[in-house]
Amino acid sequence: MTPERPSVSIIVPAYNVENFLDKCLDSILSQTFGDFEVVVVNDCSPDGVKSLAEEYASRDQRVKVVNKPRNEGLMMARRTGLLSSNGKYIAFCDGDDYLPPDSLGILYGSIDGLPLDIVYG
Repeated sequence: MTPERPSVSIIVPAYNVENFLDKCLDSILSQTFGDFEVVVVNDCSPDGVKSLAEEYASRDQRVKVVNKPRNEGLMMARRTGLLSSNGKYIAFCDGDDYLPPDSLGILYGSIDGLPLDIVYG
């Protein structure tokens, strides 16, 4: 179970990525580091992104979906995700990308407890 404030919030902006979103979310949910939430921001996508994201949210409590009322573009989708997140740290993963299995743990291990503002990989 994810604590009230997860260590990491992974924001996934989603627009016209129905054919890729399952691989993206599967890669995130199978991370070896598990203390995270996933915030999928449906930027009013005209394809099946909404139903696919909501299906994942119904299967895994770490996934939440924010359905925007109108398309505002990638930057505003990321901002919406940021405002909807609860994590100590923020990560971004586009809906047509995926994370290697240990990536979140490696990044978290690189920043936790250190006076750093950002890590990237």
